[in-house]
Order: sequence, then C-alpha cells, then structure tokens
Amino acid sequence: MTREIMIQVDKITSGKNNIISFVRKGKQIDTAPLKLKSLSEVSQYDFNHHFDKEDLERLNTMYPSIYPNSSDKDINNWAEDMKKAFKNLIETGEFDRTYNHNGETVMVKYIWVNE
Repeated sequence: MTREIMIQVDKITSGKNNIISFVRKGKQIDTAPLKLKSLSEVSQYDFNHHFDKEDLERLNTMYPSIYPNSSDKDINNWAEDMKKAFKNLIETGEFDRTYNHNGETVMVKYIWVNE
C-alpha cells in the first residue's frame, strides 16, 4: 500500500550562510520528512531550519543546482540562487521522493503554492 504526503511550500528563506528553511503561510514547515532542526553546529546556527551546510553537500550529489556557499560568493546572491533552485525542483516535481518506511511505501510530493 502507498501513502501520499503532500507538503505545500510558499516561501524559502535563508537565515544565515548555508542555512535554508521552507515556509507555508508564514510558518516553518515541520512535517516528515521535512522536519525542523533546532541547531547546526557545522553552520554555527542556533535557530530552527531545515538544511545546513552538510545537508546541502549531500543534496548536491542528487541536485547539482543545490550547493553550500563557498566563501567567495556573496551570501545574498547565494541565497537567491538556492531559493530559485529549490523552487524549480519543487515546481518540476524533481524534489518529490518515494520512501520505504517500516515496510510501507510513502510518496512525498512537494507543491509550490503562489500566494
């Protein structure tokens, strides 16, 4: 049996270099598998977020348009590039994933909502 989870996103934010969060209706999304992390030691960030530098490095192996910021790129330009890249992955369905969770197939679909 397949269970489907739909995660709606209307905004992507970056609170600091190499930090990305997904938002819906003004609140950070906290639905599995897009669960909030409370801190990131590697990115020295003590606030809720979804992806840090290590996550971005892992995502880069599957999605070349997603990457951690190097010190030679302006943080604002990097953040805008990541917001556009994630939005594109969501809009095209490339960010959707199917997982096997405790013997159950779970299809996660991300939906970009224009509001």
